[in-house]
Amino acid sequence: MKSKKLNFAIIGCGSVSLDHAKAIKKLGHKISYGSTKNINSKNWKLFKKKFPQTKFATINEILKNKNIDRVVSCLPLNEQKKYCKKILTSRKPILIEKPLHDNAFKLKKIFSVKDACLFNKAVAYNRRNYNIMSDLKKKIKLKKLKSVNVNISENLKYLKKKYGKNFKKIFLHVGSSSHIIDLLYYLFGNLKVLKTWKTNLSMSIVFITKKKIPIFVNINPSDAENPSLKFRFIDNDMWKLSPIESLKIFKGNKTLKSNKNFFKRIIVPNLSISKNEKKTMRPGFYNQMKYFASNNFKNLCGVKDNYNLIKIFNQIS
Repeated sequence: MKSKKLNFAIIGCGSVSLDHAKAIKKLGHKISYGSTKNINSKNWKLFKKKFPQTKFATINEILKNKNIDRVVSCLPLNEQKKYCKKILTSRKPILIEKPLHDNAFKLKKIFSVKDACLFNKAVAYNRRNYNIMSDLKKKIKLKKLKSVNVNISENLKYLKKKYGKNFKKIFLHVGSSSHIIDLLYYLFGNLKVLKTWKTNLSMSIVFITKKKIPIFVNINPSDAENPSLKFRFIDNDMWKLSPIESLKIFKGNKTLKSNKNFFKRIIVPNLSISKNEKKTMRPGFYNQMKYFASNNFKNLCGVKDNYNLIKIFNQIS
């Protein structure tokens, strides 16, 4: 049976909205309306050029329009905070580009208002919806973990340019750290912060999971290494995401010798399987939109999940 063609609207038609729009069109749905600060903005002209059938409407008009089935919000942080209450009290299913908010106390107050409608809202942490992430989650359920090591490289020059002096307070919410720490929350549930160290703009954190698995995280500006997550299992397998879109599975190690000289012996990990996330469009966006369009919110980041993530950021910032 052919699925119903849905009418979508996008609030905030900046660069990331184009990736969401591609996923919507790939699924065969219609982007009926879009919104920017005004109809003459550069963002709207670019969006309209790529998706000419989309009509302009204000945010309030979109949220009140009964003919719109789904909304995707791609507002910048300050605008997102401004409209957060209206979005979370709307009855429409809405997918919200992160960050939803950067203040746990204020967000909890919005949750508690009389008209709050949270069950059909999700935050767009697209890396949760990588196919390789599903493989990793299954492995974690099957085999006991020994430890997790995480390296995060933050592009602080870009964040400073975009957010000004305020970037130091919010970089955990808007940078790479947000996505990667959300992945840890997605894989393990709530995380307890044991210890943090800060050196200028660098940070080291030790988390522990409910099952007492230690997670060691290093966050550095423009680090020399790719972002990476290494999962070491009791069966001596090591699953490595680096970059996050590439999964390598190692089974133990092998020794390379040179002229039987002990001092020239080299131990290397034994690569068993290598998988890469497909890149026909921005990774994770198609699966994420497919779940959202079909009201499958179990596979998405709920707003209460994101609230718990913000509380973790507050503990380490």
